Amino acid sequence: MRQSPIFFGVLAVTAVTYWEYFQYVVALIILLIAVRTVLRTTRFVRRLVANRKLRHVDVMDGIEFEEYVAGMLKSQGYTNIQLTEQYDYGVDIIASKNGIRWGIQVKRYSGLVKADAVRQVVTGLKIYGCDRAMVITNSVFSRVAVRLAESNSCILVDRASLAKLSA
Repeated sequence: MRQSPIFFGVLAVTAVTYWEYFQYVVALIILLIAVRTVLRTTRFVRRLVANRKLRHVDVMDGIEFEEYVAGMLKSQGYTNIQLTEQYDYGVDIIASKNGIRWGIQVKRYSGLVKADAVRQVVTGLKIYGCDRAMVITNSVFSRVAVRLAESNSCILVDRASLAKLSA
């Protein structure tokens, strides 16, 4: 299909007329691509740093991890921090902050932390006279665990959140 010379003339006049604006559009597109790249790189670096920060946690045994979390809670302003006995009914640490008594389940895992952890700590609240529940892990939570926690007002602290808290 052959285009008429008028079409190319109109196209040339339009390009010349709007050339100044075209440059701004190209500059804006380049800027948006640069911002997106910086954000992705920043997110990647944060994840990398978080993993390095918690590498020592990954080799701890359960008791060492409980003590580590207790120290972290103290640095976050929690008081009256107590580690419970070996058969703890799902509550590993009891701590208070702002008048709220927390029952905390601590899970040092390499896989998904499942809903059982949430179920156990929520059940243990009454036994220890706690007001709120929290599960802290060096791993991540399953979707079912997240839903169960939301429906029971249980706070979940996963690997990424733990890295931020231990900074």
